[in-house]
Amino acid sequence: MERPRVRYLEVQPYGDKFLITDPFGVSQPLLITPELLLIMSLLDGSRDPSEVKAEFFKRTGTLLTQEDYEKVVKMLDENYILLNSRFRSKLESIKKSMLKEGVKKPFHAGEAYPDDPQKLREFLNSSLERTRKENPIGILVPHMDMRVALSTYGKVYSRVGENPETVLILGVSHYFHQTPFSVCPLDLETPLGTLSVDREAIEKLNSMFDYDLFEDILSYQKEHSIEFQAVFVKHLFPEAKVIPAMKEIADKLAKAVDRKRVLIISSVDMSHVGRKFGDSTSYDPSPRDKEYMKLLENLDSEGSFRLLQSDNNRTRIDGQFTNFVFVELLKRLGSSKGKTIDYQIYHEDPTDSKVSYAGMTFS
Repeated sequence: MERPRVRYLEVQPYGDKFLITDPFGVSQPLLITPELLLIMSLLDGSRDPSEVKAEFFKRTGTLLTQEDYEKVVKMLDENYILLNSRFRSKLESIKKSMLKEGVKKPFHAGEAYPDDPQKLREFLNSSLERTRKENPIGILVPHMDMRVALSTYGKVYSRVGENPETVLILGVSHYFHQTPFSVCPLDLETPLGTLSVDREAIEKLNSMFDYDLFEDILSYQKEHSIEFQAVFVKHLFPEAKVIPAMKEIADKLAKAVDRKRVLIISSVDMSHVGRKFGDSTSYDPSPRDKEYMKLLENLDSEGSFRLLQSDNNRTRIDGQFTNFVFVELLKRLGSSKGKTIDYQIYHEDPTDSKVSYAGMTFS
């Protein structure tokens, strides 16, 4: 292997070492030294072994022998960390296995929400309110940890009266994506039973694209922006079928759910500010959030998008592309106005950081 290349991985400091995790879930987490992390960074596909060793010596003053170099490359290859045919073969094998099984297992049950069915029902019911039903075409709800934002989830879901035939969940990908838009074709297992996908609509949607919408199926394994909504949907609308989607695209989505009694969910949070997100200190993001939410209420997809683009989304509002598609889809399905139901800001003391989130309905 003349010019090995380390593939995309996530790196976090862990004491005097670094924790390497795989967004695809193919490789097991690794705890590595700074020296090994440096070698991995040099394995970018542009250097041969002599160039890697020379650059390592230049930066550290330590000689990397050929034997040690080969040991590192072998270890990385055995752990599917190199971007090569061995990794691609393993990736395709996992994808085929998931498609064959046909079900996505819950990842966050027992942590963000109870994994015991009875306790989960009590947990969800505790958030629901007796309020006037609005039968909205769409709702905007957080994907914030359910233990933190449960009240907001409940205030919004309480307003959905008529049971939908199909629920389209627009999520935000927190994991590596190769395609601009994807759909999960797997039924979603929850502690309350399995939530079936609308296979007819999904296959119809997939036929409209010139790439495979199921290509990024591994991104759904841990994706909470889909999973948290699936739990509420299964609890409240057990007979409904779902389309779990991440990222875009309004016209084709509208055609896929044509003539169905549908509920559209945008699963997004609002601002992310403070030291955890790169700011020197946290601050109140509500003026920007409320300006953005007012544009969403008026179904102004272009205005809301331009607002965030005008200053490179300085408060890091989540799901700007998701919400653009959400609003465009709502307009195509006959929505005329949105309404804010709840708005909250969560402050994380240890990192002096804030995450805001909202609940909205659209009729």
